[in-house]
Amino acid sequence: MKRLNHLGNILQTHWSDDPAIRGRAKMLAGAVLIAEAIFGLIRGTRTSRKGKKRKRRMGGLIGGSVLLIAGLFFLVGGLTLWPQTWDDEVETRGVIAGYATGTGSDGRPSYRPFYQFEADGREVQLRSDLRINAKPEVGEPVGIAYSASNPEQARRTDGLEARKHWIFLGGSAVLLLIALGSLTVSVVLLVFGIRLFQSGRRDLGKPRDPQRTMSDLRSNMRQFLRGEIDIESTAAGQSGSAGGD
Repeated sequence: MKRLNHLGNILQTHWSDDPAIRGRAKMLAGAVLIAEAIFGLIRGTRTSRKGKKRKRRMGGLIGGSVLLIAGLFFLVGGLTLWPQTWDDEVETRGVIAGYATGTGSDGRPSYRPFYQFEADGREVQLRSDLRINAKPEVGEPVGIAYSASNPEQARRTDGLEARKHWIFLGGSAVLLLIALGSLTVSVVLLVFGIRLFQSGRRDLGKPRDPQRTMSDLRSNMRQFLRGEIDIESTAAGQSGSAGGD
């Protein structure tokens, strides 16, 4: 990850013996780490190898929080879609008996199939709760489970409809893992960046003044986010010698 590379570069830096140079370099590097921790890689645009400009992805605490919320949303969705079961459940085979047509959000045709199966000598129909883009094939066999005491309570046991809760739960697991990883890295960068920035102020002999410290930090972060500070020229962008002797 690029953000960890920035931290690694700073850890390898040989700081200058001159307190003024060392202090300024630490403050700039600390501000870069704090900005990366909070906002991630969202500063302006960058040029790809093909010469096309593309926006940087959102990361940091903001991006991690968005992924965390999305992961929790998918988790709730997966639990909500968990299939219902019955004590007197019976499994059988049915067929796709037909479908209702509609239009999806993308303007393309969508289809909601309904199924037919036999229970206690009578035909029972079950309407799917999913809309799909592929046209269902009428007469195709499907797996069905139903309550013996109330065959109207039924569900499909194969296909996408039977796995939709796992799709949501799988998506939730991926998003939550990425979010927790991103947030962990962001917290590490934030703590290290704050300490580095404060160390730089001490090297410059600036008094311990929380308001002045925050003012200096905001000023450096604004310069970095506006692109006025080139990260490659700071200790976060160079390995070993940035701000060194």
